[in-house]
Amino acid sequence: MAVTRCVCHQRGFRDIAEVARARGWTSVTQVTAGTKAGSGCGACLPYLAAVLSTGHTCFAVAEAGQHPRPCPIDPRH
Repeated sequence: MAVTRCVCHQRGFRDIAEVARARGWTSVTQVTAGTKAGSGCGACLPYLAAVLSTGHTCFAVAEAGQHPRPCPIDPRH
């Protein structure tokens, strides 16, 4: 299973990354204010930080206390 979106607000990380680049957002606070992503349960907050710092938009499920890791590349795509 991969993490690709804020579930509470149904905002995909790909869309969030595009909007953040277009608007010059560099912090999770800016992303949350502009998209509401991260303002529900908060589970996506570390993933949002990883989107901003790495540009990746698909992550393996992280255990508590672990940093999100990008999904491995699927050779079928």
